[in-house]
Amino acid sequence: MRRIRTFVIFGLLISVFGFSVVIQPFGLFGNASLVRNDFTTLLKVAPFVEIELGQNVLTLENINALLNEEELKLDSTTLADALSNGFSFSLPVSLGAYVHLKLGDLRLVPYTRIDGNIKMNLPKTFAELLVGDTQIDTTYESSYSGFLIANITANNGLALVLGDFYVAGNVFVPVLYSDISQTFMNVSYTSSATPAQASVNLDATVKMYSRVHFDYLSNLDIGKIINSLNEFKDLGISFEFGYGNDNFGFAVRNIVLTPAKAYYSFELITNASINYTGEGTNITLEATNSTSEPIVAMLLTPVDVAPPIQITGYWKSDGFLMWGIMGSYWFDGNWVVKGYAGINFEIARLYYMLGFNPVSYSHTIGAGVNLFILNADLKLSMTSNSLFPGENSTPGFGVALTLSGGL
Repeated sequence: MRRIRTFVIFGLLISVFGFSVVIQPFGLFGNASLVRNDFTTLLKVAPFVEIELGQNVLTLENINALLNEEELKLDSTTLADALSNGFSFSLPVSLGAYVHLKLGDLRLVPYTRIDGNIKMNLPKTFAELLVGDTQIDTTYESSYSGFLIANITANNGLALVLGDFYVAGNVFVPVLYSDISQTFMNVSYTSSATPAQASVNLDATVKMYSRVHFDYLSNLDIGKIINSLNEFKDLGISFEFGYGNDNFGFAVRNIVLTPAKAYYSFELITNASINYTGEGTNITLEATNSTSEPIVAMLLTPVDVAPPIQITGYWKSDGFLMWGIMGSYWFDGNWVVKGYAGINFEIARLYYMLGFNPVSYSHTIGAGVNLFILNADLKLSMTSNSLFPGENSTPGFGVALTLSGGL
Protein backbone atom coordinates (compact mmCIF):
# COMPACT_ATOMS: atom_id res chain seq x y z
CA MET A 1 0.00 0.00 0.00
CA ARG A 2 2.85 2.35 0.88
CA ARG A 3 4.41 1.84 -2.58
CA ILE A 4 1.10 2.49 -4.33
CA ARG A 5 0.52 5.65 -2.27
CA THR A 6 4.07 6.84 -3.01
CA PHE A 7 3.56 6.18 -6.73
CA VAL A 8 0.30 8.18 -6.80
CA ILE A 9 1.80 11.10 -4.87
CA PHE A 10 4.82 11.12 -7.18
CA GLY A 11 2.51 11.15 -10.21
CA LEU A 12 0.56 14.09 -8.83
CA LEU A 13 3.75 16.04 -8.16
CA ILE A 14 4.96 15.38 -11.69
CA SER A 15 1.59 16.54 -13.00
CA VAL A 16 1.99 19.86 -11.19
CA PHE A 17 5.06 20.61 -13.28
CA GLY A 18 3.77 19.46 -16.65
CA PHE A 19 0.91 20.37 -18.91
CA SER A 20 0.01 20.39 -22.57
CA VAL A 21 2.85 21.80 -24.61
CA VAL A 22 2.56 24.85 -26.85
CA ILE A 23 3.06 22.70 -29.97
CA GLN A 24 0.28 20.09 -30.10
CA PRO A 25 1.44 16.48 -30.82
CA PHE A 26 -1.48 15.92 -33.23
CA GLY A 27 -2.40 19.44 -34.37
CA LEU A 28 -1.45 21.39 -37.48
CA PHE A 29 2.26 21.03 -36.58
CA GLY A 30 1.85 17.45 -35.38
CA ASN A 31 4.78 15.41 -34.12
CA ALA A 32 3.77 12.48 -31.89
CA SER A 33 7.16 12.43 -30.12
CA LEU A 34 6.02 15.62 -28.32
CA VAL A 35 3.85 13.47 -26.04
CA ARG A 36 7.06 12.99 -24.03
CA ASN A 37 6.60 16.57 -22.79
CA ASP A 38 3.21 16.03 -21.14
CA PHE A 39 4.94 14.34 -18.16
CA THR A 40 2.77 11.23 -18.27
CA THR A 41 3.67 8.81 -15.49
CA LEU A 42 1.23 6.09 -16.52
CA LEU A 43 -1.81 7.21 -18.52
CA LYS A 44 -3.25 10.46 -19.87
CA VAL A 45 -6.19 11.33 -22.14
CA ALA A 46 -6.02 14.51 -24.23
CA PRO A 47 -8.80 15.97 -26.43
CA PHE A 48 -7.77 18.85 -28.69
CA VAL A 49 -9.12 21.29 -31.27
CA GLU A 50 -7.29 23.75 -33.52
CA ILE A 51 -8.94 25.95 -36.16
CA GLU A 52 -8.00 29.22 -37.85
CA LEU A 53 -9.96 31.25 -40.42
CA GLY A 54 -8.16 33.70 -42.68
CA GLN A 55 -9.55 35.75 -45.60
CA ASN A 56 -8.90 38.91 -47.60
CA VAL A 57 -12.39 39.44 -49.06
CA LEU A 58 -14.48 41.23 -46.41
CA THR A 59 -13.48 44.10 -44.14
CA LEU A 60 -14.99 44.39 -40.67
CA GLU A 61 -17.34 47.08 -42.02
CA ASN A 62 -18.61 44.73 -44.73
CA ILE A 63 -18.99 41.84 -42.28
CA ASN A 64 -21.18 44.07 -40.11
CA ALA A 65 -23.15 45.10 -43.21
CA LEU A 66 -23.81 41.43 -44.07
CA LEU A 67 -24.92 40.65 -40.52
CA ASN A 68 -27.26 43.66 -40.52
CA GLU A 69 -28.45 43.06 -44.12
CA GLU A 70 -27.04 46.40 -45.24
CA GLU A 71 -25.32 47.42 -48.48
CA LEU A 72 -21.75 46.20 -48.98
CA LYS A 73 -19.03 48.70 -49.80
CA LEU A 74 -16.87 47.23 -52.58
CA ASP A 75 -14.24 49.54 -54.00
CA SER A 76 -10.50 49.78 -54.56
CA THR A 77 -10.02 50.62 -50.87
CA THR A 78 -11.95 47.74 -49.30
CA LEU A 79 -10.58 45.31 -51.90
CA ALA A 80 -7.02 46.64 -51.87
CA ASP A 81 -5.45 43.31 -50.89
CA ALA A 82 -7.55 41.36 -53.41
CA LEU A 83 -6.42 43.80 -56.13
CA SER A 84 -2.80 42.99 -55.24
CA ASN A 85 -3.00 39.27 -54.48
CA GLY A 86 -6.40 37.97 -55.62
CA PHE A 87 -9.31 36.76 -53.48
CA SER A 88 -8.17 34.26 -50.84
CA PHE A 89 -9.71 32.21 -48.03
CA SER A 90 -8.18 29.51 -45.81
CA LEU A 91 -9.47 27.27 -43.05
CA PRO A 92 -7.02 24.74 -41.58
CA VAL A 93 -8.62 22.51 -38.96
CA SER A 94 -7.52 19.74 -36.60
CA LEU A 95 -9.59 18.16 -33.83
CA GLY A 96 -9.67 14.85 -32.01
CA ALA A 97 -8.18 13.08 -28.99
CA TYR A 98 -5.30 10.81 -28.06
CA VAL A 99 -4.40 8.50 -25.18
CA HIS A 100 -0.84 8.33 -23.86
CA LEU A 101 0.13 5.06 -22.17
CA LYS A 102 3.69 4.91 -20.82
CA LEU A 103 5.21 1.43 -20.51
CA GLY A 104 8.78 2.00 -19.43
CA ASP A 105 10.73 3.42 -22.37
CA LEU A 106 7.92 2.61 -24.81
CA ARG A 107 4.92 4.89 -25.22
CA LEU A 108 1.72 3.73 -26.90
CA VAL A 109 -0.41 6.57 -28.29
CA PRO A 110 -3.72 5.58 -29.93
CA TYR A 111 -5.50 8.57 -31.48
CA THR A 112 -8.47 9.74 -33.51
CA ARG A 113 -8.46 13.01 -35.41
CA ILE A 114 -10.14 14.97 -38.20
CA ASP A 115 -7.78 17.35 -39.95
CA GLY A 116 -6.97 19.08 -43.22
CA ASN A 117 -7.45 22.36 -45.06
CA ILE A 118 -10.04 24.27 -47.06
CA LYS A 119 -8.55 26.94 -49.30
CA MET A 120 -9.87 29.28 -52.00
CA ASN A 121 -7.74 31.38 -54.31
CA LEU A 122 -8.85 33.52 -57.26
CA PRO A 123 -6.41 35.56 -59.40
CA LYS A 124 -6.36 39.32 -58.88
CA THR A 125 -7.84 39.78 -62.36
CA PHE A 126 -11.30 39.12 -60.94
CA ALA A 127 -10.97 41.91 -58.36
CA GLU A 128 -9.64 44.22 -61.07
CA LEU A 129 -12.72 43.51 -63.18
CA LEU A 130 -15.00 44.32 -60.24
CA VAL A 131 -13.50 47.56 -58.95
CA GLY A 132 -10.50 48.38 -61.13
CA ASP A 133 -10.35 51.06 -63.81
CA THR A 134 -12.98 50.40 -66.47
CA GLN A 135 -11.48 49.58 -69.87
CA ILE A 136 -13.61 50.78 -72.77
CA ASP A 137 -14.22 48.61 -75.87
CA THR A 138 -12.44 45.67 -74.22
CA THR A 139 -13.30 41.99 -74.10
CA TYR A 140 -11.80 39.53 -71.62
CA GLU A 141 -12.41 35.82 -71.04
CA SER A 142 -10.63 33.34 -68.81
CA SER A 143 -11.12 30.10 -66.88
CA TYR A 144 -9.70 29.05 -63.52
CA SER A 145 -9.62 25.42 -62.38
CA GLY A 146 -9.04 24.22 -58.83
CA PHE A 147 -9.84 27.62 -57.31
CA LEU A 148 -11.28 25.82 -54.27
CA ILE A 149 -9.25 23.05 -52.62
CA ALA A 150 -10.65 20.96 -49.77
CA ASN A 151 -8.86 18.01 -48.24
CA ILE A 152 -10.20 16.95 -44.85
CA THR A 153 -9.93 13.37 -43.60
CA ALA A 154 -10.95 11.40 -40.51
CA ASN A 155 -8.13 9.30 -39.08
CA ASN A 156 -7.61 6.54 -36.52
CA GLY A 157 -4.16 5.30 -35.69
CA LEU A 158 -1.55 4.14 -33.22
CA ALA A 159 1.80 5.83 -32.64
CA LEU A 160 4.75 4.05 -31.04
CA VAL A 161 7.24 6.40 -29.38
CA LEU A 162 10.62 5.07 -28.33
CA GLY A 163 13.13 7.62 -27.13
CA ASP A 164 13.17 10.57 -29.53
CA PHE A 165 11.71 8.64 -32.47
CA TYR A 166 8.18 7.62 -33.40
CA VAL A 167 6.31 5.77 -36.10
CA ALA A 168 2.54 5.59 -36.54
CA GLY A 169 0.12 3.52 -38.61
CA ASN A 170 -3.11 5.14 -39.67
CA VAL A 171 -6.43 4.36 -41.40
CA PHE A 172 -8.44 7.21 -42.91
CA VAL A 173 -11.60 8.13 -44.81
CA PRO A 174 -12.45 11.37 -46.68
CA VAL A 175 -14.78 13.86 -44.97
CA LEU A 176 -14.51 16.59 -47.59
CA TYR A 177 -12.41 16.37 -50.76
CA SER A 178 -12.60 18.65 -53.81
CA ASP A 179 -12.28 17.41 -57.37
CA ILE A 180 -9.83 19.95 -58.80
CA SER A 181 -10.51 18.97 -62.43
CA GLN A 182 -14.25 19.60 -62.02
CA THR A 183 -14.04 22.66 -59.78
CA PHE A 184 -13.66 25.63 -62.10
CA MET A 185 -14.76 29.19 -62.82
CA ASN A 186 -15.33 31.03 -66.10
CA VAL A 187 -15.12 34.83 -66.11
CA SER A 188 -15.88 37.21 -68.97
CA TYR A 189 -15.82 41.00 -69.32
CA THR A 190 -17.17 43.18 -72.11
CA SER A 191 -17.49 46.97 -72.45
CA SER A 192 -18.41 49.58 -74.98
CA ALA A 193 -18.33 53.35 -75.32
CA THR A 194 -21.60 53.64 -77.23
CA PRO A 195 -23.77 52.81 -75.46
CA ALA A 196 -21.71 53.34 -72.30
CA GLN A 197 -21.77 50.02 -70.51
CA ALA A 198 -19.63 47.28 -69.01
CA SER A 199 -20.53 43.83 -67.76
CA VAL A 200 -18.81 41.10 -65.77
CA ASN A 201 -20.19 37.56 -65.97
CA LEU A 202 -19.18 34.62 -63.87
CA ASP A 203 -20.19 30.98 -63.71
CA ALA A 204 -18.63 28.53 -61.29
CA THR A 205 -18.92 24.82 -60.56
CA VAL A 206 -17.76 23.16 -57.35
CA LYS A 207 -17.60 19.38 -56.98
CA MET A 208 -16.80 17.59 -53.74
CA TYR A 209 -16.50 13.96 -52.59
CA SER A 210 -17.00 12.37 -49.18
CA ARG A 211 -17.48 9.08 -47.38
CA VAL A 212 -20.43 10.77 -45.64
CA HIS A 213 -23.73 11.72 -47.30
CA PHE A 214 -23.66 15.50 -47.75
CA ASP A 215 -27.13 15.87 -46.22
CA TYR A 216 -25.65 14.57 -42.96
CA LEU A 217 -22.84 17.12 -43.19
CA SER A 218 -25.10 20.07 -44.02
CA ASN A 219 -27.53 19.18 -41.21
CA LEU A 220 -24.70 18.36 -38.76
CA ASP A 221 -26.31 15.00 -38.00
CA ILE A 222 -23.49 13.89 -35.71
CA GLY A 223 -24.82 10.37 -35.12
CA LYS A 224 -25.11 9.53 -38.82
CA ILE A 225 -21.77 11.19 -39.59
CA ILE A 226 -20.01 9.04 -36.98
CA ASN A 227 -21.75 5.88 -38.22
CA SER A 228 -20.66 6.63 -41.79
CA LEU A 229 -17.05 7.25 -40.76
CA ASN A 230 -16.96 4.05 -38.69
CA GLU A 231 -17.81 1.72 -41.58
CA PHE A 232 -14.86 -0.63 -41.71
CA LYS A 233 -14.45 -0.99 -45.47
CA ASP A 234 -12.60 0.76 -48.28
CA LEU A 235 -10.38 2.48 -45.72
CA GLY A 236 -7.22 4.24 -46.72
CA ILE A 237 -3.96 3.18 -45.08
CA SER A 238 -1.04 5.48 -44.36
CA PHE A 239 1.87 5.86 -41.99
CA GLU A 240 4.07 8.60 -40.61
CA PHE A 241 7.36 8.91 -38.80
CA GLY A 242 9.32 11.55 -37.00
CA TYR A 243 11.97 12.61 -34.54
CA GLY A 244 11.71 15.07 -31.68
CA ASN A 245 13.73 16.09 -28.64
CA ASP A 246 13.39 18.99 -26.20
CA ASN A 247 14.66 21.49 -28.77
CA PHE A 248 14.23 20.21 -32.32
CA GLY A 249 11.98 17.87 -34.25
CA PHE A 250 10.44 16.99 -37.61
CA ALA A 251 7.79 14.62 -38.94
CA VAL A 252 6.61 13.30 -42.29
CA ARG A 253 2.88 12.54 -42.25
CA ASN A 254 0.23 11.15 -44.61
CA ILE A 255 2.48 8.72 -46.47
CA VAL A 256 -0.33 6.85 -48.22
CA LEU A 257 -0.05 3.13 -48.90
CA THR A 258 -3.66 2.63 -50.03
CA PRO A 259 -6.14 5.44 -50.90
CA ALA A 260 -9.58 5.53 -49.33
CA LYS A 261 -12.88 5.41 -51.22
CA ALA A 262 -15.42 8.22 -51.37
CA TYR A 263 -19.05 7.11 -51.84
CA TYR A 264 -20.89 10.43 -52.35
CA SER A 265 -20.55 13.50 -54.55
CA PHE A 266 -21.80 17.06 -54.16
CA GLU A 267 -22.04 19.54 -57.03
CA LEU A 268 -23.00 23.21 -56.91
CA ILE A 269 -23.36 25.56 -59.89
CA THR A 270 -23.67 29.33 -59.58
CA ASN A 271 -24.00 32.19 -62.08
CA ALA A 272 -23.52 35.89 -61.41
CA SER A 273 -23.39 39.06 -63.47
CA ILE A 274 -22.62 42.71 -62.77
CA ASN A 275 -23.64 45.39 -65.27
CA TYR A 276 -22.55 49.02 -65.33
CA THR A 277 -24.43 51.50 -67.52
CA GLY A 278 -23.74 55.18 -67.86
CA GLU A 279 -25.61 58.22 -69.11
CA GLY A 280 -23.79 61.50 -68.72
CA THR A 281 -22.29 61.51 -65.23
CA ASN A 282 -24.80 59.00 -63.86
CA ILE A 283 -23.60 55.40 -63.47
CA THR A 284 -26.02 52.59 -62.65
CA LEU A 285 -24.95 49.26 -61.18
CA GLU A 286 -27.10 46.14 -61.46
CA ALA A 287 -26.09 42.76 -60.05
CA THR A 288 -27.83 39.38 -60.33
CA ASN A 289 -26.99 35.96 -58.95
CA SER A 290 -28.48 32.48 -59.23
CA THR A 291 -27.39 29.22 -57.60
CA SER A 292 -28.66 25.78 -58.47
CA GLU A 293 -29.97 23.33 -55.93
CA PRO A 294 -27.04 21.20 -54.71
CA ILE A 295 -26.77 17.93 -56.61
CA VAL A 296 -26.05 15.13 -54.12
CA ALA A 297 -25.52 11.63 -55.48
CA MET A 298 -24.17 8.25 -54.52
CA LEU A 299 -21.31 7.32 -56.82
CA LEU A 300 -21.73 4.21 -58.96
CA THR A 301 -17.96 3.84 -58.88
CA PRO A 302 -16.33 5.06 -55.63
CA VAL A 303 -13.52 7.58 -56.09
CA ASP A 304 -10.00 7.12 -54.70
CA VAL A 305 -9.02 9.85 -52.23
CA ALA A 306 -5.67 10.46 -50.53
CA PRO A 307 -4.51 13.39 -48.37
CA PRO A 308 -1.34 15.25 -49.41
CA ILE A 309 1.92 14.43 -47.66
CA GLN A 310 2.64 16.83 -44.81
CA ILE A 311 6.05 17.81 -43.40
CA THR A 312 6.30 19.52 -40.01
CA GLY A 313 9.20 20.87 -38.00
CA TYR A 314 9.93 22.81 -34.82
CA TRP A 315 12.79 24.44 -32.94
CA LYS A 316 12.11 25.56 -29.38
CA SER A 317 13.41 26.26 -25.88
CA ASP A 318 11.28 25.70 -22.77
CA GLY A 319 13.26 27.71 -20.21
CA PHE A 320 11.87 30.52 -18.07
CA LEU A 321 12.00 32.75 -21.15
CA MET A 322 10.56 30.27 -23.62
CA TRP A 323 10.42 30.61 -27.39
CA GLY A 324 9.82 28.48 -30.44
CA ILE A 325 9.40 28.35 -34.22
CA MET A 326 7.30 25.75 -36.06
CA GLY A 327 6.26 25.19 -39.63
CA SER A 328 4.06 22.89 -41.67
CA TYR A 329 3.95 22.25 -45.42
CA TRP A 330 1.44 20.15 -47.38
CA PHE A 331 2.26 18.87 -50.85
CA ASP A 332 -0.91 20.49 -52.26
CA GLY A 333 0.72 23.89 -51.72
CA ASN A 334 -0.64 24.86 -48.29
CA TRP A 335 1.82 26.00 -45.66
CA VAL A 336 1.94 27.83 -42.33
CA VAL A 337 4.75 29.18 -40.14
CA LYS A 338 4.47 30.42 -36.54
CA GLY A 339 6.79 31.67 -33.85
CA TYR A 340 6.16 32.35 -30.17
CA ALA A 341 7.82 33.80 -27.08
CA GLY A 342 6.70 33.98 -23.49
CA ILE A 343 7.28 33.27 -19.82
CA ASN A 344 7.31 29.77 -18.34
CA PHE A 345 6.53 29.54 -14.61
CA GLU A 346 6.43 25.71 -14.78
CA ILE A 347 2.90 25.61 -13.30
CA ALA A 348 1.68 28.26 -15.76
CA ARG A 349 2.73 29.70 -19.11
CA LEU A 350 1.84 32.90 -20.92
CA TYR A 351 3.01 33.64 -24.45
CA TYR A 352 2.46 35.60 -27.66
CA MET A 353 2.53 33.92 -31.06
CA LEU A 354 2.86 35.43 -34.55
CA GLY A 355 2.01 33.35 -37.61
CA PHE A 356 1.50 33.69 -41.33
CA ASN A 357 0.36 31.60 -44.30
CA PRO A 358 -0.39 32.44 -47.95
CA VAL A 359 -3.65 34.18 -46.95
CA SER A 360 -3.22 35.94 -43.62
CA TYR A 361 -1.18 36.88 -40.58
CA SER A 362 -2.24 35.75 -37.12
CA HIS A 363 -1.71 37.33 -33.70
CA THR A 364 -2.23 34.89 -30.84
CA ILE A 365 -2.31 35.09 -27.06
CA GLY A 366 -1.77 31.74 -25.37
CA ALA A 367 -1.87 30.47 -21.81
CA GLY A 368 -1.24 27.11 -20.16
CA VAL A 369 -2.34 26.18 -16.65
CA ASN A 370 -2.15 23.12 -14.45
CA LEU A 371 -4.96 21.99 -12.13
CA PHE A 372 -3.11 19.04 -10.64
CA ILE A 373 -4.24 16.05 -12.74
CA LEU A 374 -6.05 18.27 -15.28
CA ASN A 375 -3.92 20.41 -17.58
CA ALA A 376 -4.90 22.87 -20.30
CA ASP A 377 -3.44 25.07 -23.03
CA LEU A 378 -5.59 27.72 -24.76
CA LYS A 379 -4.77 29.93 -27.74
CA LEU A 380 -6.99 32.74 -29.06
CA SER A 381 -6.07 34.28 -32.42
CA MET A 382 -7.06 37.21 -34.57
CA THR A 383 -6.12 36.99 -38.24
CA SER A 384 -5.77 39.73 -40.82
CA ASN A 385 -4.51 40.22 -44.37
CA SER A 386 -1.96 42.73 -43.01
CA LEU A 387 0.70 42.40 -40.33
CA PHE A 388 -0.56 45.54 -38.61
CA PRO A 389 -4.39 45.54 -38.96
CA GLY A 390 -6.05 48.79 -39.97
CA GLU A 391 -9.48 50.12 -40.90
CA ASN A 392 -9.61 48.26 -44.21
CA SER A 393 -8.01 45.03 -43.02
CA THR A 394 -9.92 41.78 -43.46
CA PRO A 395 -10.34 40.01 -40.09
CA GLY A 396 -10.59 36.35 -39.13
CA PHE A 397 -10.22 34.32 -35.98
CA GLY A 398 -8.64 31.20 -34.57
CA VAL A 399 -8.86 29.04 -31.46
CA ALA A 400 -6.82 26.10 -30.17
CA LEU A 401 -7.54 24.18 -26.98
CA THR A 402 -5.82 21.12 -25.54
CA LEU A 403 -6.90 19.40 -22.33
CA SER A 404 -4.88 16.64 -20.69
CA GLY A 405 -5.99 14.57 -17.73
CA GLY A 406 -4.44 11.62 -15.92
CA LEU A 407 -1.24 10.56 -14.19
